[in-house]
Amino acid sequence: MTASLIEVSAHSTSQFQRELELAFPLNASPDREVRLRLFKQLHAHYVAYMAGPDEFGSIPRLNADAEISAIESAWLRWEDAQVDEGTLPKTGLEFREWFLTTADQHTQPEFCRYLAEEATLEEIALFFMGEELVDSKFDDLMAMVQIGTQGHTKLTIAENYWDEMGEGDIERVHTRMFEHSARYMRAHLEKAGVDHSSLDVPEAYENASMLLMYGIHRHLNPRALGAMGVLEQSASPRFQAMVDGCNRLGVPEDVIDYQRIHVHVDADHGAEWFEGVFVPLVDRSPELLREISLGILTRVRVANGYYREIWDAMRGLR
Repeated sequence: MTASLIEVSAHSTSQFQRELELAFPLNASPDREVRLRLFKQLHAHYVAYMAGPDEFGSIPRLNADAEISAIESAWLRWEDAQVDEGTLPKTGLEFREWFLTTADQHTQPEFCRYLAEEATLEEIALFFMGEELVDSKFDDLMAMVQIGTQGHTKLTIAENYWDEMGEGDIERVHTRMFEHSARYMRAHLEKAGVDHSSLDVPEAYENASMLLMYGIHRHLNPRALGAMGVLEQSASPRFQAMVDGCNRLGVPEDVIDYQRIHVHVDADHGAEWFEGVFVPLVDRSPELLREISLGILTRVRVANGYYREIWDAMRGLR
């Protein structure tokens, strides 16, 4: 390598390191513009990794991209620093009450009331576009967290996955139902001339990338189980609010089917996940309990930030 190329490489490395420090500072507020750029890079990598078999030639190799690995490490370090470890449960016995209390903080009651009673169709459609980053990949995430589990844990996740698969009915596969609803909402926004750029915020990509990172990296599986569990436990009120809001605004029944089915499915999944996934695992070791609990708390923190931003973007349409 020539001297000039070495200088360029050193400058690029230095610049990238500075971006990491700006996006994930431990003692300052993150730079939102840089944080958004890095999360979009991370999200694009994860989506490419989860591509279908026909795109095998372009699927990235895990841990082969130095920048992706550096972003993940800086982000995980930053997220863990946000957690007060003194609040984590120390035993499986403490976990039950702690989990239910924590999940309850994730239900967003004021946001749900707004969806049900006040939001315009444009606002609900915009929210739907934000949810697309996670919901469109949820069946793959459910399949990925099943890897390596055993016994009741595997059976519980398998049953949830079967629900995601529409119990064998192709038209009832949840991601297929979601895309049907998303096409309606996307067309409505286009017809109304609504710009999606208000969704281009770091919180949206952070929310989506967190579950993808947890699911893709096997060593983060306990965190994935925790994050998926608190999501299932707390999602039903938001789905009910979407159903109520869409009914109020005259949205066609077939467009609301995805939300309607999840009001009850996720309520069942939340209870099943606690008994079938968490209960068999949380007493195995303090280290495993800690990892599951970190996944729960991080999901709640990240999602709360996402819902605050998405609500601001929705109200900005008025």
